Formats: sequence, C-alpha cells, structure tokens
Amino acid sequence: MKKLIAKTERGYDIVHKDPYLPRGASGKIAVCEGCQAVYMKKRWYLKVDAPEAKSATAMKVVCPACLKIRDNFPGGIVTLSGDFLIAHKDEFLHLIRNEEQRARGFNPLERVMSIKENGHGRIVINTTTEKLAQRLGRAFKKAFRGDVTYSWSHDDKLVRVAWVREAA
Repeated sequence: MKKLIAKTERGYDIVHKDPYLPRGASGKIAVCEGCQAVYMKKRWYLKVDAPEAKSATAMKVVCPACLKIRDNFPGGIVTLSGDFLIAHKDEFLHLIRNEEQRARGFNPLERVMSIKENGHGRIVINTTTEKLAQRLGRAFKKAFRGDVTYSWSHDDKLVRVAWVREAA
C-alpha cells in the first residue's frame, strides 16, 4: 500500500490518504449495494440513469461511505451545545438534513452517520467526511451565530467541530 506521507518538524508523520477510498483507479463501473451510488470514471456519483450503471457488467461493491457507517469510523464529529440549541433544536435538525443533501449533490460519500442527544443539552453528529463536518460548522455559524472551533487530528482523517451559543 502506497501512502502519501510528509515528515514534519514535530517528529510525527501525517498520512494524507483516506484508508476507505479505493486504491488505484478501475476502468470498470461499480454500484454500491447499500446506497446505489455509482463509481465510474474515477469518481462516485449519485444513482444515475446511465445505461452503463444498469448493465450486467457493473460490479456490486460497498462504497467507502457505507463501509465507514458499518464500521462506525467517522471522518468528522460535530458537537452542538448551549441554551440556544435547546430552544431551537428542530431548526438545527432541519439545517443538518439540508446541508447533508446539498453536500451529497457534490459528493455522495458525504453523509451524516448519526445524530445523538446526550441528555445534557448537547447534540453530537458523526459524519463520514471531515469536509461535511466543517460545512456543518460553517452553516451553524452563519445561521445561528455562536462560536465554532475546529480541531484536526494528526494521524487520522478526523476533524472535531464544536459549536456553542448561550441564550441571548
């Protein structure tokens, strides 16, 4: 397995490759058994009506997003907290679903894995990609103001986004 590794002055390696993405480009067309996403021309697409995707030669696979969901391996963890959240919970959930649908239009591998309430006025959202987690953080900041912080891990493809706003 060939990895893209950069040595840093801090003494640890940064791996720039997502372990769930396929290695090498296949000229074949593949369809995900779970979500019906189509892999062709070195890219994943939403379910398309292309005759190539419906042909008998299309391989059946499991896409990287479905694998991450199955393995519970998030690329992003978004934590929402504060008194403002409790009063506007339905608006937050609606915004999460809208941003997920918009992101899936660009990349079908960007999905919300889970939305959990911890019972202490916090909501934790796991996403399949770090980009979707960052996108959600920006959307919360734009729609509801508040404070957003981003923390990237050094060895995994993971970002933690924390949004907080107390009642005004």
